[in-house]
Amino acid sequence: MKTWRQVMSLAVVAACAVGVLLLSEPDKTAVSQEVNDAPAKVQEAFPHVVNIAAISSSWYCPGVPLGGDAYAGNDYGGNITISNPTDTEVQGVVTRYATENEPEIVSIIVPPRDSLVYNFSEGARGAYVSALVELAGGKGTSVEQRAIYPAGDSTQPCVNQPSTQWFFADGFTASDSKEDLLLTNPLPDATVINVRFVTKDGERQPSALQGYVLPPHSLRVLDIASQGARGEDLVGVELRAVSGTFVAARAQHYLGTGRLGYSLKLGAPEVATDWWLTTGDYRGKPNEQIIVFNPTQDEAKVVALFSGEGGVGVAPLNLTVPAHRVVSLPMSNIAGLTENRFAVSFSVLEGAGIVVEHVSTRQLEKSMATTVDLGVPFVMAAKQWAIPSPITPGTADAIALTNVTALQASARIEGVGPAGALPIAGLEAIVVEPGATRYVALPEGVVLGQLQVVSTQDLIVVRSLPRTFGVKGRDLVAALPVR
Repeated sequence: MKTWRQVMSLAVVAACAVGVLLLSEPDKTAVSQEVNDAPAKVQEAFPHVVNIAAISSSWYCPGVPLGGDAYAGNDYGGNITISNPTDTEVQGVVTRYATENEPEIVSIIVPPRDSLVYNFSEGARGAYVSALVELAGGKGTSVEQRAIYPAGDSTQPCVNQPSTQWFFADGFTASDSKEDLLLTNPLPDATVINVRFVTKDGERQPSALQGYVLPPHSLRVLDIASQGARGEDLVGVELRAVSGTFVAARAQHYLGTGRLGYSLKLGAPEVATDWWLTTGDYRGKPNEQIIVFNPTQDEAKVVALFSGEGGVGVAPLNLTVPAHRVVSLPMSNIAGLTENRFAVSFSVLEGAGIVVEHVSTRQLEKSMATTVDLGVPFVMAAKQWAIPSPITPGTADAIALTNVTALQASARIEGVGPAGALPIAGLEAIVVEPGATRYVALPEGVVLGQLQVVSTQDLIVVRSLPRTFGVKGRDLVAALPVR
């Protein structure tokens, strides 16, 4: 069975053969490969739900802001949502790591077919707090965190394991915008890392960040601006462990020069050769761009294929991304892109892999709102997805379903209640055409905690969540594929 991307890739090869594209004919084997060279490694590294019996499961939550000395109750902090879709209770412990506290351990119980929302910032001191959630059993369980900040809240699934490396394609320190890297070492041995910054002017490897030590059971924070990357409107970051493993996230407060708001997201623990960005929206011509980062030693030749509303008329784009460099693609420069929603896939024709992020700043009334989201590797596409945290009923376009296959998909969105799966009226049979994205609203009156998406074909599922506390804009976050 061919995927939608394979079908489009063959079209690219044909175009190259007749000289339509200004690029030498790519290797057809590379173009038509279905997944990247190490799919299992990518699948394990990115957040996902394990739907098989296990003695235990672990989730590493990257951290939430505490406000430091200016801690102001509900204005800063965050919580963890642990969802249990099974018919038995799940016991576990939460270990939290604060920048000014020793590690603390709390026991938890998650009732059957229910969720537990745990405020892991309460009582913690310092700038940030992160957490490790360990569950006994935990088949089908999912965990994600919500960061609360005066400039907007931000949701992020927790990751299943620490990594030896983390990559961030986008970064922003212009106009005194603040970018912090949250680095957690949850293990009993020290982790030693090297850090590289990549800007439009080239790469930097500050001496103070070579052989940088993360002590055991600790959370450390790096202020990017104070580490030699001040006043930059594009900062890619590579973090690689010399020894040990760790968890890395980027906390970003945008303060001007075309961006405004807050985001706290995990980095990419692996590069991949195939990526999807499914929630592009050029309606009203926002300041929207895609950042492609190549943190490997090999030059990457990449093709971008657009689809969706108004996007199918965009010719395939060919990019060359040198080793340890970033390339910015402003949507205003994409010929043929109409003022509509779109999805875009990135496939590496030559090279080891890339990282892709999407940034959009939209004018809303008298203010602006910036949204940043990491792409989803193609190998993470699945027929079932978990949504741990509740979505406000009546939210328009709350869930985006993208069909990455060459066959029509029929999907359903349902709740999880005491008796199991609960159908939602109007969401029992959602048709998604090949390569298309369907935006789904959660109906008014539907009061459910955890949700799940089940499809006949492989999908990528991304949530578009309204920000709270009167802050404008949306937070984009992928759901969790179930395997």
